[in-house]
Amino acid sequence: MKIKHISVYFVGMVLLTACATANAESPTAAETLTATEPVPTSAPEAGECIACHTNKERLIETAAPVVEAESESKGVG
Repeated sequence: MKIKHISVYFVGMVLLTACATANAESPTAAETLTATEPVPTSAPEAGECIACHTNKERLIETAAPVVEAESESKGVG
């Protein structure tokens, strides 16, 4: 009985290894990391932010227009 279990286990392992790919690549071999240089960006001065966000006329000019969506109870159907 014990030999039967061992042989079934052995046959199962052989079948599982037969399904494996022959040329399995490791993830580290496929990936190549390259160093990138930081892109310089210009940050606005603190005074610019305060001046722009406290100017009411400019906020109204640059604001997106309000679009009223049609409610689901209106329309055809």
